[in-house]
Amino acid sequence: DMTTPLPPNPFLGSAFYIAYERCVALEAAAHNLQAPPYCPSPIVCARLLGHLLRLAPAGNGQGQVQREIASAADDIKLMELAGLYLSHFIRAFKRSSGPTPQPSEHPSRPSFEDSRQYSLALMEEGTLDHRTARATARRRDDNCCMLTGKRDYADGGLVWVEAAHIIPEKPNKNIAEEGRKQFHSAGIWAILSMFTNDDIVEELAGNRIHRLENIMSMQQTCHRAFDELVLWLKPVEVHMYHVREARQGLKTEMSIPDVVTLSTTTDFPLPHPAYLALHALCCEVAWMSGAAEYIIDVERRMDQTRVLAKDGSTADILSAALALAQTC
Repeated sequence: DMTTPLPPNPFLGSAFYIAYERCVALEAAAHNLQAPPYCPSPIVCARLLGHLLRLAPAGNGQGQVQREIASAADDIKLMELAGLYLSHFIRAFKRSSGPTPQPSEHPSRPSFEDSRQYSLALMEEGTLDHRTARATARRRDDNCCMLTGKRDYADGGLVWVEAAHIIPEKPNKNIAEEGRKQFHSAGIWAILSMFTNDDIVEELAGNRIHRLENIMSMQQTCHRAFDELVLWLKPVEVHMYHVREARQGLKTEMSIPDVVTLSTTTDFPLPHPAYLALHALCCEVAWMSGAAEYIIDVERRMDQTRVLAKDGSTADILSAALALAQTC
């Protein structure tokens, strides 16, 4: 269990001190409070905001979290703010529940033509798609998983290597629609922009979500763990990362080292450290706050509850599921 109570206030003498104290006070009072609709429990809300304020990168992201906490009128508004970060940040990275997708079909080795198509697609971004990026990522990564080094089955190995998005495609799927889904997707991009100095919206808008800086070659088990937020990479220095796990033994089971260095013998760009840092922030806040368990619990209970009980006993599950569905 990675759920972690908020530590003593680390912001002594800082403008963030009062905002963090509000999170600590909410945590202390949590057992006497009831969460508003579509929000996790009060203690999860308190820890989500507190850990996010602690771990957010210094600058605009941390400052924006502090300002939003400070402007919340009361505990209800604080919990609603936590619910917003759950649905627009943590849930945006979390893989939707459902069956494991079938591996994508692809030729045994990427060719020069794949690489040329990627270059052309970058010049005409409307033609850049997952297939083109996947083929070029295989060439960049020598058809191997970037975490384990294991080779793809179609190239003589014993695992199936897939193209994993660091920033998921999900926020872009609804951006062209009108109404609630478009509004929700715009909110996701606004929050992602807060936590990075790079213009992430411009970089990954539309088909640019498939650019190589946002793609990692991973074997199926690593890809699933990455998308489920149980495996993440913490930047150490340029293209060197500490690999973190939500459950001890996960890295050992998948033969992943504690530290990985991403490299390529090609001229294609490697995954962007800022995107991996965003994913890592999401994972750490999700597990330390208890938000990850909350999402998993709601999804599991919804799988078990197909029909709303006549006595309304599953109404809380339905309410939470409807909130999660807004991000799908």
